Amino acid sequence: MDGKKMESFDLVIVGAGVHGLTMLKTYRDVHSKASILVLDKGNSIGGVWSKDRLYPGLHTNNHFQTFEYSDYPMSTEGFDLTDDHIPGEHVNEYLQSYANDFDLANHMRFNCTVDSATDQGSDGWTLEVTQTTQAQQQKYKVAAAKLIVATGLTSEPLMPKLEGKEAFDAPIYHTSELSRAENGLGTFNKVVLLSGAKFSWDIACAYALAGIKVDWVIRQSGHGPCWMMPNRLTPLKIIPEYLLQTRLITWLSPCIWEDGFSYIRNFFQQHWLGQKIVDLFFGKMQHSVESINNYDGHPETAKLKPWDDVFFIGTNRGLLNYGLDFFEFVRNGTIRVHIADIMHLSHRTVHLSNSEALEADVLICGTGWKDTPQLNFITERELGLPGHAFASSQQYIAQAETEIFKNCPKLQHQPTPRHYEPISEKATENVPEPYRLHRFMVPPAFINSRTLAFAGTYRSPATTIIAQTQALWITAFLDNQIPTIAATDDEEVLQRIMYETVLHTQFGKWRYSRGFGARFPELWFDCLPYVDLMLKDIGVQNQRKKSWWAERFTPYMPADYVGIVGEYLALKKAHEASHCD
Repeated sequence: MDGKKMESFDLVIVGAGVHGLTMLKTYRDVHSKASILVLDKGNSIGGVWSKDRLYPGLHTNNHFQTFEYSDYPMSTEGFDLTDDHIPGEHVNEYLQSYANDFDLANHMRFNCTVDSATDQGSDGWTLEVTQTTQAQQQKYKVAAAKLIVATGLTSEPLMPKLEGKEAFDAPIYHTSELSRAENGLGTFNKVVLLSGAKFSWDIACAYALAGIKVDWVIRQSGHGPCWMMPNRLTPLKIIPEYLLQTRLITWLSPCIWEDGFSYIRNFFQQHWLGQKIVDLFFGKMQHSVESINNYDGHPETAKLKPWDDVFFIGTNRGLLNYGLDFFEFVRNGTIRVHIADIMHLSHRTVHLSNSEALEADVLICGTGWKDTPQLNFITERELGLPGHAFASSQQYIAQAETEIFKNCPKLQHQPTPRHYEPISEKATENVPEPYRLHRFMVPPAFINSRTLAFAGTYRSPATTIIAQTQALWITAFLDNQIPTIAATDDEEVLQRIMYETVLHTQFGKWRYSRGFGARFPELWFDCLPYVDLMLKDIGVQNQRKKSWWAERFTPYMPADYVGIVGEYLALKKAHEASHCD
């Protein structure tokens, strides 16, 4: 290990993106004297919003004031708040300012790959790290009393199987790597784009705006085109993410978490009249989107019509945040859509399953990310990660699904299964094991030792709200300040923890069966109840509005969670004082 003396830290965080930053600040706010190290494989902060992953035209799906930390409002100077989505450059600047103003950079090391993490039981972890600079590559070990993996689900690109790619003789990029091209788009005249996910829509639009024709391939064996919502919902011109964070709307979606309003949710999910209202709501939502986008108005735009019912879709959707009529590019032939699989590549040509051969100067793959954190864990304990054995869960699945279908009867009526072909180059990356983490953060096997947690292993439009709440929950967990899972050898308590873990992960499988719910947590209509669940665990107030009306009918924003760290500190201090007495 290059002979360097092993350093020791109270806490090591892997990842300096949205989750890693708020995790660092939250833990340091609670433990001002703790030694904390953040390791990131990139060369700057931001994760998916780092400088080297931006490209022209990139915007968030979120509007201003919905994508910020509660204790650090984002600057809106120079933007029109009535209609603006946030440019990627502005998000990067915001995260840089957050790190600078709270003096977080002193804890960070970049260009660091964590090659392995060896479980040392109650003593924590030993990490083997490779740090790469222009001059050299250095390997060393780090001892971590506590380890938090905050790399999320957008850390490692997932590339497709591409037969003949050696003969292609043209660049092949993942969408996250597009910034490597000159000017972020490159000087390509013939662009072939693969995938129907939101990033692919963004890139197709960026090239079309530059006057470059795009051949857009959406896999016939995949999930199809994602649902694209208008950035305002008629007739009241409502911002979509506002609805998702309004309690009234969350009650219309099946959910198994207790948010303090179970009597209302039970009416909508279990009473015949409530069920009719729910069906009407989701039916109207789907019909409105199809009507506004007018898919059937042209044979080419019809190819972009989603294949699945909007109810069972999770985060495989986005907003038309381009400020123009995207579909006009499809109608006029600037963007040509092909529903087919790529069979193989030859010299600057992409061959499709429908016998088409597309000439290409570049192939851009918007094919998503590897599900599992790309870190080699060396441990005999069950990790609860995809691709890892998790035998302890099997005995609870039948009971969990009985409870799910009893409380959410609509989930028994699933759409007809469709054949789906994995896209990965390696079969091992498609092992059908979901995340089995308690509250989507902690492997049940680590509840007692409190040495490991994961932040950001979910997808949701409420990223910053969930990120800061997860950071507080993990801090409380590491402090042994969550009463329901306080370190215990009580077998009955451990069984309850395991059952709840299986219950929550199986719920995702059925709630978002046409999305990715069987692989990892998707929190769409459930983002607010999930935040409620975490705050109630900690003991911090989850109903934070100032009036009865506002609590039920106005959206929750990051600003509503100002002060949650201070509230936790007061609880912690009171708890410690009572134990001293």
